[in-house]
Amino acid sequence: MGDVKQYSLAEVRSRRGTNGQPLWIVYKDAVYDLTNYLDEHPGGADTILEEAGQDATSAFDDIGHSSDARVVLQKYKIGEIIEEEKRFDANGKKKKKVVAVKPDDKPTSRSCLGVITCGLLG
Repeated sequence: MGDVKQYSLAEVRSRRGTNGQPLWIVYKDAVYDLTNYLDEHPGGADTILEEAGQDATSAFDDIGHSSDARVVLQKYKIGEIIEEEKRFDANGKKKKKVVAVKPDDKPTSRSCLGVITCGLLG
């Protein structure tokens, strides 16, 4: 079994089905080439064209596609988004964002002695 081809989101954005380019979308971090599926799509080509070159996960899920539609989609998979840009884990669940917090230079808590002193003086 060969390696899965990796694509950046920028590469996907450049594949909007215009100027002779193929039409790609992303669904849960997988990249699909839907160029040859446009005329076959039961909802019409326009619905796919609206999502061309983008992450179509929300749009695909919001429509409420059947399990058959998901099987058809798999036929057009050409790769995955590069690891650094993935938004979903291996189970298809959205990853939680980890935000680095820069520590303050000033202490945020008062010492016990300071609290007692303030309490006695106040």
